[in-house]
Amino acid sequence: MMKYILGFSLVLFSCFSLAKKNINTFTISEDTYSLKVASKEVTTSKGLEQLISYSVYENKKFIHSSSYGGRFFSCRQDKPKIKAINSEKGQVGWMIVGYGICGNTVSNRIELVVPVKSMRGGKTLYRSETIIAKEVPKLVPKKNGADVWFYEQNWGNGGTASSIFVPRKLVILKDDYSSTIKKGDVFQDIEVLESLKSNEWLRPNFISLFVAGLEDANPQLMNYALENYYKTEDKAWYEVYVKNGTKEGLFRLIRKVEVLRDLYEEVKGSVTWNLELNKSSKSDAVTSTGS
Repeated sequence: MMKYILGFSLVLFSCFSLAKKNINTFTISEDTYSLKVASKEVTTSKGLEQLISYSVYENKKFIHSSSYGGRFFSCRQDKPKIKAINSEKGQVGWMIVGYGICGNTVSNRIELVVPVKSMRGGKTLYRSETIIAKEVPKLVPKKNGADVWFYEQNWGNGGTASSIFVPRKLVILKDDYSSTIKKGDVFQDIEVLESLKSNEWLRPNFISLFVAGLEDANPQLMNYALENYYKTEDKAWYEVYVKNGTKEGLFRLIRKVEVLRDLYEEVKGSVTWNLELNKSSKSDAVTSTGS
């Protein structure tokens, strides 16, 4: 009986220890990184909001942002939630979850934070990126970072009733001395998006995928949407977002985007268009796992 009680106690202790894992601190090689987050009520032009501030430390020493990280507003009074950003090798950063749109529609304001050593003198900074997501994003660990899958609400030429939810992807690439957070190609690994189990509004459909392709000048994604999700009976709905919702009209639009993409590839060193689509490495694509 005593052995049974002792064994049961060890199981409980083990489960409790796992539940209490501190994702605010992680170690890479010999360096320990920590995140401190605080929030307080403030009054803005939008009313009562939460000002969320955060600080990042390496080996207990404060490190600076590479841009303007460190604070953002949340339109709800809920305390921010912290989630680990993991690569297949272990934790590489944090996702801070607040709220960016409240009222009749609700979206999360997400802050992605990834510390990185600079090659110049070994100085450490952190990369940060703020996004507005309809639900908390799905993080997919990769060999050299992580993919961040999420949906943005797009109101098109109407209001909330005619809005759609457009799939987006960010690619976090991380190694010992560099880190980037850039727009990713939704068409690559699209099976991840199609496997997400969410409500009926946050599932791939023709117009959401097609508009995502339009925004990224990604003809492969647009063509995939047309071949796999187009429904003739929804033509009028599509024409809230495109002038001609017939298949022929949409094929013509894809051809125009192909020309734009070719033009961008030819002149991208001379223009400031944000049409670059980061792709995970082949090794990442083969060995990716869901979180």
